[in-house]
Amino acid sequence: MVQSLNSASEIDQRVAQKNSFYYTFKRSKFFLCRSKLHLPVWGCGLLQDTGFKENAYLGFNLGSQIFQWNFIAPEVGYEYHTGVVRDNNELHPEDPNARPPSKLSSRFSSHTFSVAPKIVIGKQEAALVIIPQYNIGSLKARGDLLEDTGREYVLADRQEVTNDISFWSFAAGIEGDFFDLELLHFSLLLKYHLLNSKNPLRQIDFVNSDLRSTGGSKDGLGISFRVYFKFLQLLKSEKQKTSD
Repeated sequence: MVQSLNSASEIDQRVAQKNSFYYTFKRSKFFLCRSKLHLPVWGCGLLQDTGFKENAYLGFNLGSQIFQWNFIAPEVGYEYHTGVVRDNNELHPEDPNARPPSKLSSRFSSHTFSVAPKIVIGKQEAALVIIPQYNIGSLKARGDLLEDTGREYVLADRQEVTNDISFWSFAAGIEGDFFDLELLHFSLLLKYHLLNSKNPLRQIDFVNSDLRSTGGSKDGLGISFRVYFKFLQLLKSEKQKTSD
């Protein structure tokens, strides 16, 4: 009798496990069917800071929106930033207004991978998006020490410094199918980020010169523009053409 009860209990547990597995599978299938995969073809941004020539430096990004579930649309991607710092000139020992005997020309570039839990509020035609984003990667600062020959400046020495970096950025703006295109939609964002290029640039130190980089920044604010490609919609349309 006890053995029969144990057998019945084991059967009930197996049935419950199967029902739980079926329920989980059904929810996962529903979730995947409702998901949307958008691949940003490209994105670019102009970021403002007074430490750089013409008060700006550039950023480019490439990535993918993995899916969209209600108002959550996480993204992953790659970003590249680059900027050129104003030259730091050595004062002439006899005449401060004369041509500098030497000068330091600096620049930086960074390569990072990003993860962003994007929030979408609104419809596909036009929506408000908020993007907190975390980046991790490396930043390389380069300094060129140039000396005056009387006619031109020539490279006397060069240093490069590479640092591992991680930083947050925060963007907000509008996203949607503004031009009524079937496979493309766009976003225009105001972006603030905490990319620190100042510290790596300050690490450049030439033995035979007192010149140091005076540029770089610990943050930046700018405009970012993105183009998204609706990859799954393209596959669906191609599948329909094949079936027809």
